[in-house]
Order: sequence, then C-alpha cells, then structure tokens
Amino acid sequence: MRERRLTGAECIQISRIPRFPCGRSDFRSAPTILLGGAISYCVVLFDWFSMMSAGLRFRRILVTGRDRARFLHNFCTNVVRDLPAGRSVEAFFVDVKARVLAHGYVLALPSRHEIHVLGVAGAEAALVKHLDRYIITEDVQVRSVPEEQQGQLWLSTDGGLDRCAVGCVELAGEGVRHVFRWTGGMLCVLAGEAQVVAAEVADLASWAAAATDEQLLGWRIAERFPVVGPDVSAEQLAPEVDRNSEAISYQKGCYLGQEPIARLDAMGHINRALRKVVLSGVDAADGQAWTGAELRSAEGAVLGRLTSVLVSAGREAGAGMGLAVVRLAGIPVEAVRGDGVRCVVERVVGRDMLSGAGEAG
Repeated sequence: MRERRLTGAECIQISRIPRFPCGRSDFRSAPTILLGGAISYCVVLFDWFSMMSAGLRFRRILVTGRDRARFLHNFCTNVVRDLPAGRSVEAFFVDVKARVLAHGYVLALPSRHEIHVLGVAGAEAALVKHLDRYIITEDVQVRSVPEEQQGQLWLSTDGGLDRCAVGCVELAGEGVRHVFRWTGGMLCVLAGEAQVVAAEVADLASWAAAATDEQLLGWRIAERFPVVGPDVSAEQLAPEVDRNSEAISYQKGCYLGQEPIARLDAMGHINRALRKVVLSGVDAADGQAWTGAELRSAEGAVLGRLTSVLVSAGREAGAGMGLAVVRLAGIPVEAVRGDGVRCVVERVVGRDMLSGAGEAG
C-alpha cells in the first residue's frame, strides 16, 4: 500500500470532511473513499484527526481590548505587561489566597492575548468567569473559542521543531501557532479554523507528529506539567505546584495572590509539592488502576496520592511513573491501591526551590 504526504490543497479538502462516528480503522480508509482512491492512507491526516478527537487539549481563551496586557498582568503570576508580541510565558491564575484556579501559557499576539490551559472540554470556562468578574472600566474582552478551534498538540524529539522559532505566531481567522520546550523536546500547539490549521499541518508533519494521549501523558509527567482538576486544584497554593522558575515572577509588583506567594518565599519552604514519582513492579494492564493509589512511607504514613499515571510496556514492563502532590516531611517507599495491591516507589523527582527567574518565555 503506497503512502505519501498530502499537499496543502488536499489537506484543506479533507479538513472539510465531517468527523466520522467510527473506529480507528475507518479513519484509515476514509481518505481513499473520499478522494476517489487517489490516496491510500496518509499518516498526516490520521494523526490530525486522532488529535482532534482527544479530550485533553490546550483550551484557548482570547483576550482583546487596549487594556488587556495590563489587566492580565494584574491577575497572573508572571510578567505579561511588558511581554512583546510573539512571546509567551507560563503562569498561574490564583485567588486572593494564592490557591490555584488555572495554569498554562499566556501568549502575546499583535491583535490579542491568548491563554492556553490544558484540560478537557469546558476546562477554560471557570477562568473566563473568574477574569470577567474583575472587568470594571477596563477596555478588556474575554471569551473562549468553539471546540473545533481548540489547540492540537504536535511533538518533536529530534530537534525538527527548531525550524520553528520558540514563541507564538498569529494565523488567519483567529488561528495561532505556539512553539515551546518541555523536558522531552519541542512542542507545537496549532489552533484555528480547519482550513488554516490544515495548511500548517501540511508543513509541520514533515518534522513532527501529532501527540497521542499516551505520548502527551508521558511528556507531561516527565515535565511535571499538571492538569488543573486531576493533578492539582484550589487545595494547592501556586508555589506547591513547584513550577516557580517557569511560572512565577518574584520580581513583578502587586497582583492578585501576590502577598501569600511572597510570604512563602520569605519563609523559604513549603510543606508539600507536586512531584514525579517513579514506580517499579507495576502490571502494564493495571496502569489506570494506580490512579488514586496512596503513597506511603516506611512507617505507613500517607504522604500523597498518585494522579496521572503511565505504565511502560515492552522491555521496561513493570516500570511506571506518575504525578502526585507529596508531603515533604517523609519519603514515599510504596504505592498502595484501594484493593491492597502494592508497588515500589523507586524515587521522587522535583525541585525544593521557591524563587526563580520566571521571566523566560
């Protein structure tokens, strides 16, 4: 069976095809049927449609108006006011007590700013409501975008995305391309109308691949990049998520939640933090069953619970890793499920620092 990349025009043609209520095998044959048999199967479009159907995506919030930069600067933990167009920063949005409401990236574009939060459909709604309630006389408008214009994630481990500069580019029709780095390599979020995204896909697919759910999970855990809801919530203060150097500026002036964050920094320690937990002795078939498992010390004290969990297969069968907010007063040595099944905690990975640069984008 012959395989080739589609041209930009062919991508646009297929982008107009409605999604099929069918399984994986039907997606493979759809291009052949709809383009008269000229194409046997295209990896580009299969990966693209796979990502479009995934629940966990970068959800977009569009912020417009002449006061938007100053407004966002006052309600997130990183520097936005002086952010030049084409740059982005990671940031938290917190309440007055510095409890986490949302986490993601703030993008500065020529005509608007965008906030990208990783989550399922509707994950951005609470943040839109939170920001909207603080708009009084400012010239600021905050809104989300339709589901079909949410962000699709592409990955490159071989440096291919170095051909795209780190930062963000405004595309036609309220589209956007955002390139950034994680521990595993380069990532690109594409979003916008189908025709605009399809044209970008035709070029991007030559050096990157659309992220599968499993790949995204693995990259997230390695980076310790949480999803608000499953991994962290309003029970955590922003510094406890332990992304201080990436997402918190300790040099910027007053903003909502700044005083508790500054107080924690002055104290020099926190009592718990988000960690990557490396496991052994885990059955690959039971990977999801370990979500919620207790992390216990040698004395039996519960120090946290596993949230996102990925179990390896093949040569690394039995190895796993996950995220957990862990009490720092003890050392986890095992994970215990609700049914009593146990596995070994090999190590816990994180940083025990508070103040960081926080300005890089």
